[in-house]
Amino acid sequence: MPIGMYQFIHYHTFIHYQCLEILMDASRRSFWAAFVAAVSFFAAFYSLIVPLPLYMTEMGLPDWQIGVIMGAFGVASLIGRPFAGYISDRYGFRPVILFGSVALAIGGFGVPLTAEPAALFVLRMLQAAGYVAFTTASTALVSALIESHERGRFLALFGAAANVAITIVPAVVTTMLPSIGLSGAFTASGMLAVGAGLLIWWVIPRQELTNTPFAWREVFSYPRTLWPAMVTTALFGVGFGAYFQYLPLLAEKRGIEQLGLAYTVYGISIIATRLFSGRLLDMPDRRRVLLPAAIVMASGLIGFAVADSLWMLLVAAALTASGGGVFHPALIAIHVDTIAARGKATAAFYLAFDVGIGVGAWLLAPVLEYAGIGVMYAVAAAMTLAAGFAKRFIGQTR
Repeated sequence: MPIGMYQFIHYHTFIHYQCLEILMDASRRSFWAAFVAAVSFFAAFYSLIVPLPLYMTEMGLPDWQIGVIMGAFGVASLIGRPFAGYISDRYGFRPVILFGSVALAIGGFGVPLTAEPAALFVLRMLQAAGYVAFTTASTALVSALIESHERGRFLALFGAAANVAITIVPAVVTTMLPSIGLSGAFTASGMLAVGAGLLIWWVIPRQELTNTPFAWREVFSYPRTLWPAMVTTALFGVGFGAYFQYLPLLAEKRGIEQLGLAYTVYGISIIATRLFSGRLLDMPDRRRVLLPAAIVMASGLIGFAVADSLWMLLVAAALTASGGGVFHPALIAIHVDTIAARGKATAAFYLAFDVGIGVGAWLLAPVLEYAGIGVMYAVAAAMTLAAGFAKRFIGQTR
């Protein structure tokens, strides 16, 4: 047999067995099922961004009522995260993920059926509760599926599901609205949410449950070993919240048009970061990536502080996304490495992150009022850097 033919057969056989090994790996199959389900779920959630405020405006609701209804998300997050984490550990990830999918589906399907503010508030609470339950339990599921030495990389990849959805779906919905109408958008959201739940239920194996009794005190308590990581995450949340909540105001004040390009650049940059920097997250000491990530993200926030043109805005968006794309999965992995309860660990991360975004908005508001938006972004950058230096207080977990 010619040497070239022998090498070809040997190589082909090697590839065949490598593929077979991947296909036979139940954890990998479960991960990809969770990833596809997450894309479907986030597509369902983000497809509500455009039509929901438009629907409430069309129904004649005043601006203050629309604000109250949309603000229900924060209430559900603060209350729901601890429950979602605790119940995931006690009853398994699948029931919590299914609840999240059903809650979002009902919250989407129900909107066209009412114009009452109270009913719309309840439906928004259901949407938010679904988001909280799904994101907490699905992240905990991925953390449990993947071994510690690969956890950071796969958490980064899993996080790209949300980034793909938010980068694409709102634009697609906006384009399709004239054809499908507001009711069609809500129906599509509900169907995508149901699909996500069914996929998880069919593919993900059942989890062995604990026999410990339900303890209310345990729901809202977190081990002291998690506190440094939670504080670090909250500081990171302040920086992210500054980007997410104040960018439209910055563009308006500076007279920068085509703001949508900044979100596109942010989405592409964070997806690329998650795909190509994942292995950095699995170094022996994950804490080492936090300061470099903070420096990059803080540079982006400083860029927003001084941006007076579109190209500066785009560079700042790319830097913010690149830093955040490393920061976010690294902190989740650090939380999960710290304690054995995956649900409680991921709930602690998301709770701290949400608190950072919310409290950060309150802290930055007076800075914005009295010092201007440039100084506000500089303060957000300083708090992001503080998150990077706070790594010294996080104990070694691996």
